[in-house]
Amino acid sequence: MNTNTKTIILISILLIVIILSGSLTLYYLERSAGILEYSVISASKSVSDKQWTSAEKQLEEFNKNWDRTKYYWAMLVDHFEIDNIDDSFTKTKMYVESEDYSSALAELEALKYYILHIPKKESFTFENIF
Repeated sequence: MNTNTKTIILISILLIVIILSGSLTLYYLERSAGILEYSVISASKSVSDKQWTSAEKQLEEFNKNWDRTKYYWAMLVDHFEIDNIDDSFTKTKMYVESEDYSSALAELEALKYYILHIPKKESFTFENIF
């Protein structure tokens, strides 16, 4: 093999590795965001039904999942996004504990938005590339 062929093969392998790692990262972000979203939706339903104890349990479940997820997301995404989720979760927890119906529902929607925004922001779209 000549030098040009070796270079083309090396560049091709590196390109495949980059595309594959990007795809796996995006898959992980979408999957973990879906798990977190499910907890938020469950808590939102409990708040809508004014089942405050159930909502608190759902938020505890969210917190457990978020603690595991946050560690890995910190390596992949902007920390500002993670801070938004932390802030929103703290507010949500306080609104649920004080049984503030409208504020809890509004903050749960904000929390869901922040969670779903991350995979969307990191996805391979024309808008994100340029």
